[in-house]
Amino acid sequence: MKQNSLFYERIGEQLFDIKILAQSIGNEYDIGRVKSAELVEFGYEDFNVIVTTDKQEKYFLKVFNSSRTDGQCRQCIERAFIASQNGVPTPKVYKNKTNELVTKLNLGFPVRASLLEYVNGKDFYNLKRKPTLSELDQIVEIAGCLNKIDYKPDFIYDTWAISCFDKEFEKKCGLLDKDDLEIIEPIYREFKKLNYESLPKGFVHGDMLTTNLMIDDKHQIKVIDFSVSNWTARLNEIAVIASDICITDDVEESKTRIKRVFSQWCKNVGATEFEIKSFPLLFAVASASKIMNGAAYEIEKGEKTQETQTHYKRGKFNLGLINNSKCKEKTNNGGKNHAPHKTFNRRNIYKADGENI
Repeated sequence: MKQNSLFYERIGEQLFDIKILAQSIGNEYDIGRVKSAELVEFGYEDFNVIVTTDKQEKYFLKVFNSSRTDGQCRQCIERAFIASQNGVPTPKVYKNKTNELVTKLNLGFPVRASLLEYVNGKDFYNLKRKPTLSELDQIVEIAGCLNKIDYKPDFIYDTWAISCFDKEFEKKCGLLDKDDLEIIEPIYREFKKLNYESLPKGFVHGDMLTTNLMIDDKHQIKVIDFSVSNWTARLNEIAVIASDICITDDVEESKTRIKRVFSQWCKNVGATEFEIKSFPLLFAVASASKIMNGAAYEIEKGEKTQETQTHYKRGKFNLGLINNSKCKEKTNNGGKNHAPHKTFNRRNIYKADGENI
């Protein structure tokens, strides 16, 4: 139980049987007897479980974080339902016996949960690889489809989101060491100057990372987890995609992949000149957020997770793409490798037409 404590804390309880939890919720959907229930140990928001029944059917059970309001829980799952209804390849959301998307129970502690289709496949994080070029093309098509949906849900605050970067930096800058602060502060200053609210808006998933993109047994890509999706600057979507699934260990290959997805996205949505000019900064913000939140998460929680360390290292690598050098990265023995960034430099990220900015 100890190794999973961070996950259990999300729903306000430490000692309970996940199988009993799954069965109690499953009874509201008539899924039969629960044979097994396996905790999904990645992600930062909710308590997720893979449920297998005696009929050998599998489901994905999302138990919402206790910090969410009932309205936030409903809107969170409604976002996935709306996306599915608009042709976005995402797992089906099941309605319970009372035709609701969210089930509320009291199991000695309050539970709000939703049941979704289980995708028989793996996400790119667990596949331990990045999408191929043809898979990147599919993902950008999905992003464009999402961004065109005319759906304006209430705003959900996400500590990792580009739209919340300035507020989170102001709260967390005191937690950062000198080296990380020197890297992130110039980006914060540039972001504060940007007329962010003038960027065209759309329905944005906002978290299309390797952990939230799956390949099913039919080799189709599906996007999962709409927990932090919002009606916000649509440019956020491609900036997040570029900062994660486009990145490989090779600098030039990473740049080529970024150029490819950004060019395609611009054509799909009819990007404005302001969006094209703003992309390098938002890419930097998405990358700086990985460093800032990765470091702050470990400090606040007192634990290191592989997922958090991956985000931290990727953020450092990404900012090296912008500045044409590698960021300073801490080694196991506390040593330092490279000089930190002191200024924000856009010149190595590309416009949609292929010209340097």
